[in-house]
Parts: sequence; structure tokens; C-alpha cells
Amino acid sequence: MLRLGVHLREYRVRLAEPGDEARLQALLESDPDYFKVIQGTPPRSTEAKDQLGDLPEGKKYDDKFVYVIFDRDDALAALIDLVRAYPDDETWFLGLLFVAPASRNMGLGTRLLDAIFAEIKQQGGRAVRIGVDRGNVRARVLYDRSGFHFIYERQRVYPDGFTSTIDVLEHLLY
Repeated sequence: MLRLGVHLREYRVRLAEPGDEARLQALLESDPDYFKVIQGTPPRSTEAKDQLGDLPEGKKYDDKFVYVIFDRDDALAALIDLVRAYPDDETWFLGLLFVAPASRNMGLGTRLLDAIFAEIKQQGGRAVRIGVDRGNVRARVLYDRSGFHFIYERQRVYPDGFTSTIDVLEHLLY
């Protein structure tokens, strides 16, 4: 388990638990525009459940870490989804970094990325990879500013036929 809380003293960080699903769903539903951009529809009623359960092919649940970040008022401020050793043994995949609209523009995303980088590097990881929808301009600015670089693009097709272009980015940790 990563120890992200060490770098975020004013926040409480812990692994997500099954009882968190309703709060996670409310967090994800707090920004319907995000989902309209990345999947062409408002958030589905199963977004939180899917986030907790989705794994890349060949990975096991002991490789997945979903963190919930609470502010001083115990409001859910952010969600992090990480997969260890994917797509290779030295790379971690950041499946989602979602900051609540009320917690944005305060540097939390940058601080979370810095904490993720430090902890993964301490555990021997050499890179963090992420897929960013081209329409998610604010996220792309954050990742570019944090030292991610473009590797390749791919198309993602959703079950309803909505297609989006994903930029795969990587941040080297040495």
C-alpha cells in the first residue's frame, strides 16, 4: 500500500472501502460535464462501482489501489485510482485522478501527483502512465505542467458508439 497521507497533512487519505461507494458516486456525479466530455453522456449510476472494480487485463486486485482523500470537514475532496506494474513491472498506471469541483484550483491535483510520484519512486517504480481524453483540457494542462510527456494516442469506443481520442502520457521518476 502506498502512504500518500504523509505528504498531505491537511487531508485524510485512505484506501477506498466497499462502504464508500455511495460517496464516491456522489463525488463523480458532482461534475457531469467531465463525463459528457470523456464519454459523451452524464455519469452512469454505476460509475463508482465500475471505478472500484475495473482492472486492466492480466492484473489482479492486489495490484489496484483506490484512494479517497477527505478534507478537514470530512468532505470527499478527491479520488485516485492506481494500478501497480502496468503496463510493465516498473510503470504504474494512474487510471483516474478526480478532484471534487469544490476542491479545484487550490493546488490539490499537483500535490496529489507529487505525493504519488514520491511514493511510487520509493517503491522502485520508474514511471507513471496515464490516458487523458483530448477533450479534458484542464487535466492535460495539469499533467503537462507536472512533467508528463506524450507517448502515443489511441481511440476509445464506448458501448453506445461514442468515440474519443486518448493521449497516453508518461512521467519518468528519475
